[in-house]
Amino acid sequence: MKNRTKTLISVFIITLLICLSLLVAYGLAIPEAPTVDIYVQDYASMLSDEVKDDMLRMSSTLKKTTSAELVIVTVPSMDGRPIEEYALNLFRQWGIGDKDKRNGVLLLVAQEDREARIEVGYGLEGAINDAKAGAILDKMILYFQEDNYSEGIATAYSLILNEILMEYDIDAEQIFEGSKSITPVVLQEPISIADIIRTIGLLFFSIIIAMFVLSKLLGRNLFWLTASLFRNLAGGRYAGPTHRGPMGGGFGGGFGTGHGSSPFGGGSRGSGPTIGGGKFGGGSSGGGGASRKW
Repeated sequence: MKNRTKTLISVFIITLLICLSLLVAYGLAIPEAPTVDIYVQDYASMLSDEVKDDMLRMSSTLKKTTSAELVIVTVPSMDGRPIEEYALNLFRQWGIGDKDKRNGVLLLVAQEDREARIEVGYGLEGAINDAKAGAILDKMILYFQEDNYSEGIATAYSLILNEILMEYDIDAEQIFEGSKSITPVVLQEPISIADIIRTIGLLFFSIIIAMFVLSKLLGRNLFWLTASLFRNLAGGRYAGPTHRGPMGGGFGGGFGTGHGSSPFGGGSRGSGPTIGGGKFGGGSSGGGGASRKW
């Protein structure tokens, strides 16, 4: 009986030690959730006072307008922990974003580790997908490479904020009004395959219309002439030195519109900051976002 009791006590002590170790490793390394200036925690002193004040005011206004929470955190180091793990744990422990809408966004910068991450809550992953988050960090790092940390973070903040405002259909001027150090910046959308197909289709349609109009103006079937040209080219008819094609001399010197003019006419176009206080909304993140090193 005594041996069994000793065994149980030993197991309990070992389990307690393991739990304490995990707590130290995964809990204490994350700063406690702030209750003052909750939207900007500059532990690494990377931000100017002006930028910090504007961020606090704008994030407070964003919270009141949309319930979304945009938080900036800088830390000197993550003590060897992966930034994805660190950001996710901080996001969840602090409860960034509304509890039900889960519309929080965290921008984390670890100065000595030279790493940064944007962590996005479930509710905003459609507005700020992984590709957009990565593009925003790329913009920020351009400033970091010149040791201009405050302006780089301000630019990333503006880009993230703009994406959130578009998601909620909020006029940017309403949030940026009065900002002294942060200006509205819009992320350039990458060209998608759908955009390329749409452009090619529009170009093809425009060519068809132009050929139809010219056929009427010139009294010639440009569709047949074009098809004939390609057929002869494919058959190697023009492989040798020749000066005549299937069009004869009808197009020599222009389209026969008189005086060497073109049928198109030759036209051309020429106050003080509002400090965020209290606590976060209790939101959570599913690990969406992106990370970068510089």
